[in-house]
Amino acid sequence: MKYWQVAVAIFLGLIIALFTLKYANNSWQPLQPSLSREIQADLLPAEFPTELRAKKDTSQPTSSKKDDTFTIAPIHPPQYLPPINNATKNELQYQGDLTDPEAYQAYLDDKEVQLKQAYIAAVDSKVEQLDALLTRGVQAGLPEAQLQEARDKISALQHMQNTLRKELSDN
Repeated sequence: MKYWQVAVAIFLGLIIALFTLKYANNSWQPLQPSLSREIQADLLPAEFPTELRAKKDTSQPTSSKKDDTFTIAPIHPPQYLPPINNATKNELQYQGDLTDPEAYQAYLDDKEVQLKQAYIAAVDSKVEQLDALLTRGVQAGLPEAQLQEARDKISALQHMQNTLRKELSDN
């Protein structure tokens, strides 16, 4: 790296550091742990939500400066949490001895056969759905390119189904 590149990198780093210090309103002092942050009332913008403003702390003696101080209300967890997918684990996990490669390979072959059989079974319902959509597309007057794409998908599914049937019958 050349000297002018190093100088430019240092210059840009200094600019970033200065802007960070200027606009972040942070000092170089370590953070002090506090249970609630206090904000001056006159520093809060007008659009600051009123529900986030807590009531004035009246438990302590008040001074003229303390009268203008509000504490921010604590953050509560949301009322709605989306459901987390707790999918059940595959019950057909390998139960044999992992040190026996032939047994594990037989297990993997069985899994592959089951996958192919599931694909063959699913193709018929998928082709029915695509045929219904194709019929609706013809009635709606879709462009021929889109209709041909649907026909190609149907033929590709049927071709793969026939290929997998042939593979399974050969075994």
